[in-house]
Amino acid sequence: MQGNVWLMIAAALPMLGAPVAYGLGRGRPRRALLIMAAVSAATLALLSVLLVQTIQGQTSAFAWAHFSVMGLALAADGFTALLSWLAALLFTVAAMFSLSYFKNKTSVPRYAFFTLTTLSAVIGVFLSDQLLTTIVFFEVMSLVSYPWVAHEETPGALRAAQTYLWIAVIGGLCLLIGMLLLPHELLSLRYSMGFAMTEGIEPSRLMLPAALMLVGFGAKAGAFPLHVWLPKAHPVAPAPASALLSGMLLKTGVFGIALLSVKFLREIAAWHALIFWIGVITMVVGAVLALLAVEMKRILACSSMSQIGFIMLGVGLFGLLLEHGGGAMQGFVSHMVNHALFKLILFLCAGAVAMRRHSLNLNDIRGFGRGKPLLHALFLAGMLGITGVPLFPGFASKTLLHEALTEYIHLSGGAWTYAATEWLFILTGALTVAYMLKLYVCLFWERGAEDETKNPSFSKGSAALLSLCAAAVLAVGLFPSAILGGIGRLSAGFFHVEVEPIRVYTTEALANAVISIGVGLLIYLLAVRVWLSEKTADGRVYVDRKPTWMDLEETAYRPLMKGLTAAVGACFWLVASLPELAIAGGRRMLLHVRAWRVPMPGGNRFTMAVGGFLNGAVALLNKTVRRRRPFEIDFSAALAAGNEELGQSMRKIKRSMSYSLLLFCLGLFGLLMYLMLW
Repeated sequence: MQGNVWLMIAAALPMLGAPVAYGLGRGRPRRALLIMAAVSAATLALLSVLLVQTIQGQTSAFAWAHFSVMGLALAADGFTALLSWLAALLFTVAAMFSLSYFKNKTSVPRYAFFTLTTLSAVIGVFLSDQLLTTIVFFEVMSLVSYPWVAHEETPGALRAAQTYLWIAVIGGLCLLIGMLLLPHELLSLRYSMGFAMTEGIEPSRLMLPAALMLVGFGAKAGAFPLHVWLPKAHPVAPAPASALLSGMLLKTGVFGIALLSVKFLREIAAWHALIFWIGVITMVVGAVLALLAVEMKRILACSSMSQIGFIMLGVGLFGLLLEHGGGAMQGFVSHMVNHALFKLILFLCAGAVAMRRHSLNLNDIRGFGRGKPLLHALFLAGMLGITGVPLFPGFASKTLLHEALTEYIHLSGGAWTYAATEWLFILTGALTVAYMLKLYVCLFWERGAEDETKNPSFSKGSAALLSLCAAAVLAVGLFPSAILGGIGRLSAGFFHVEVEPIRVYTTEALANAVISIGVGLLIYLLAVRVWLSEKTADGRVYVDRKPTWMDLEETAYRPLMKGLTAAVGACFWLVASLPELAIAGGRRMLLHVRAWRVPMPGGNRFTMAVGGFLNGAVALLNKTVRRRRPFEIDFSAALAAGNEELGQSMRKIKRSMSYSLLLFCLGLFGLLMYLMLW
């Protein structure tokens, strides 16, 4: 090992704390949560020191050459140190909120174990300095975050977790195949080499592997059309897990896409155009789905999909603009940071609602926020930020993205396709205003069932931390040039681009914000108040009018995967059965024995043999020491019944798609480790 060992400690500390939290939390769940919060806070403190060092101009690297043939490489520059620190911050705040959220929940030690393990994997992804290290941590993260979605173990949670695993399997396979198709020398080269790492390699050799890897990273980012897991997973996962899924795990997918764009395919315009258009589609589709949803966390989940579209649009613009891409880079990096804070606040507000109402359907939570000033203030901070209202940070990051878009339209000669995306950009901002206003009015202004409990919405610790996050949101909005400009300068080294001082409060930017907010109000009045809700004697009722064809999981993916699974299973059954069929056929032809296998009266030969032996022992005891009180049990029948019950249980488990997918994920990760160690 050589280099800054604190990098490895930062990545490994939560994983080392996970079994401690699980072991000491058995029987005392609160202890598991306290250990989870303490380990997350310790990791945050360690990464804070690392971030300060990078702000001062220091870069850190760590290499473990003997971890495998290709080794394990970590490095921290401004961008990766910032994302790692942000991840630790979100996990710490979510852990503090978990102390009150999981007060009456089950399986808390399991949740703490997998949350800490996921934190290690996320930090490992961000701090990785070579592709193989990135993919190993990425696959660990995909596997260990599955229990978040399945935590409640309800039919809906297990179904959503099944979808999550399907997408993880598809993404993992594509990542593995893409990695194997890459030139071998790229797997162990360091990102810190910059785009010089691909010198001498034909771009045509990189496009197919990169496209396959885009499927893996894009699936985790929630990009269209592999977004189907996202609207299903967030509503069923615990609120702290939803905040982390949206705030951080989606960013690991974006980070992977940015790696491909910056380090491997920097000079290939077709690649950047692909990322740009995927971002545009994701941005619009996510906003439409959020507008149509009638459940609080589903609205926020689809909103996350839309905001990831904004970020991917910025990543594509950065590659298309290249030396002029400093503004696009500042825009999407700022929006990554902003979105993480917005969704942390909003999802934990949803958790506070769920703890009291035990439902997040808009018709069940109408008016819940009335008379709750802290909840109202926190929600407003997240809402005004994400809708791009001036004086809030979302306005600044979206303005930077819009300016980069108009700059590229100008440089490309005003191509109508890109000019149309400017209107889609403004329209999506308006849809954001409409669906967030739908949620805000329902929660804080409409009248509904009174909140019978007088307990505060947040514990003192989580209230203090969330208030600090809301204050940070307001500070970033008031001083974007200093804070977001500083984030841009800090990240410039990773992207190898020059940045200029930013100015966001211009007349044009404010005019665009007014247009977007005005159109959003109009959409709210015409679509939400007229079409998506109905006024009744008991108050306004929100109606789910989403067409069934928009649910790609049910209309496309599940039928496709079931058919594929059946076809593959039939092929494997045929291949596995051929030897047995050949032997049975030869026995019948040559020996003319039709009933060569003697049927057992119950169970199998093993249970009959063991049962017969035990019955003989019982008979001997009944004739000697147990003559007055003989045993009355038939062990052959008992073992046969037990064997049948066990067989039925195993058949049910093996028929479960989630069981098969978990085994597949373990096998995929095992194959990846084998390739590293070979």
